[in-house]
Amino acid sequence: MITIAVADVNQTYCQGLKTMLEQVEGFGVVILPAGDFFPGVLDNLPIDILLVDEDMLEASKTASGNRVVDWPPEKTIVMTMDCHRMAAPAMGAQSICKGAGKQEFAEKIMKMTMVEQI
Repeated sequence: MITIAVADVNQTYCQGLKTMLEQVEGFGVVILPAGDFFPGVLDNLPIDILLVDEDMLEASKTASGNRVVDWPPEKTIVMTMDCHRMAAPAMGAQSICKGAGKQEFAEKIMKMTMVEQI
């Protein structure tokens, strides 16, 4: 089972993404409440991949004095609304358009977790 955490201010979007991704065999999804996303919160969560909104990630850096959330970038997918100007995430992180379909999300997640298992 691949456990995915979704962090986005829009809880309706989170719920829709959760519903979509849970249709993929072997995926489990948890939603992180927007107010709970700050450095250290991910340390004790049994998750494999973090899907995080680009603006939320940037806001967490500012709120924490530019301290980056303690989570490996190689297990992070930054979601962006502007698909024409994809985010240039931290080294090792991936980016995806929020409007991407189930197959694109699933392929990216599976590719990232396969690298980890090798």
